[in-house]
Amino acid sequence: MEKSFIKWAGGKEKELPIILSYLPDNFERYIEPFVGGGSVYLNINCSKSLINDKSSELIMLYKMIKNGDKEFIEKLKDINHNWKLLEKIVNNNSKELLSLYTSYSKSRNTTLDNKKIKQDYSDKIYEFVLEHSEEFNGILTEHFNIKIDNFLNEVRKNMISKIERMSKIEANRGKLSDSNILENLECALKSAFYMHFRYLYNNKNELGISDSFYTAIFYFIREYCYAAMFRYNAKGKFNVPYGGISYNNKDFAKKINYLTSKNLKKYLVNTEIYNLDFEEFCNNITITEKDFMFLDPPYDTEFSTYAKNTFDKNDQIRLRNYLTKTKAKFMLIIKNTEFIYNLYNQEGFYIKSFDKKYLVSIKNRNNKDVEHLIITNYKI
Repeated sequence: MEKSFIKWAGGKEKELPIILSYLPDNFERYIEPFVGGGSVYLNINCSKSLINDKSSELIMLYKMIKNGDKEFIEKLKDINHNWKLLEKIVNNNSKELLSLYTSYSKSRNTTLDNKKIKQDYSDKIYEFVLEHSEEFNGILTEHFNIKIDNFLNEVRKNMISKIERMSKIEANRGKLSDSNILENLECALKSAFYMHFRYLYNNKNELGISDSFYTAIFYFIREYCYAAMFRYNAKGKFNVPYGGISYNNKDFAKKINYLTSKNLKKYLVNTEIYNLDFEEFCNNITITEKDFMFLDPPYDTEFSTYAKNTFDKNDQIRLRNYLTKTKAKFMLIIKNTEFIYNLYNQEGFYIKSFDKKYLVSIKNRNNKDVEHLIITNYKI
């Protein structure tokens, strides 16, 4: 089975065997109004597909992969190259970094002003970066990086935060091994790199970042943000932190190779890609009885904001109303709630309960053990 090329909330990779086993027998076109990470779309093997998503950034990513955008791919390679450089910097300067940490840890145990200690070591970290500027290579060049001072500030902030945290852990639990210290310092550098590119992502227009570079940044932070979370602050800025030490050794190169693979591009060539509200998308295309539509909308929960786009109960009602009249065969997968069940518990819809292993007919609508519903307009 083909894997999705991007982490996306609510991905259906684990449920694919069940979904694929209950597809209708014959259809000529595949339609998906909420494509997300595309795990189902990529495994349908239909000669003609139409996909849509409300997230403009996600759809820009699909289009750039389809068109083989050169700047997008080059920027991804640059990001990955510089990501791997950070590991080399730690390995090549391990003694110096361990000495820097040991010195700070000892200073914290003195009667010196803690603010002054932090400032002194912040300056030493800045000096370390400048002294090793050749090793930092492309990270510090204007053609790749924007607002280098912000990156340097992130390095100082993340390194001091990590050093201080390790020092407190040692005070409470005993000495950390050299390898553990270096692993944490690499995490601090990579967190700084991630946080800097999150800043670029959040300030695209102000910094004049091209669509291609922006999409590369979007893809990078989606891969390395903590737990693939969607979270934005009141100002609409993405604010999920770096995934942590376990993300240090992620192989981004494999993902880049997949994005440029002939099989993926060949699949996308036969796909029409839209960036619309689901109803506008469906009304903009001519749908017939020969089409199959798969729907995986945002779930009915109190957290109904999806990639900065709200999808509330009124939208769920709009979706149900559309599905009562569509000519296409469809399969809808959605989390079971009383609201959703009552919405579809009517003639014309077939409802089965669904957990991660099997499908059963629903007999008790109040069965709280039922996690998901599969709803179709054809018998399965």
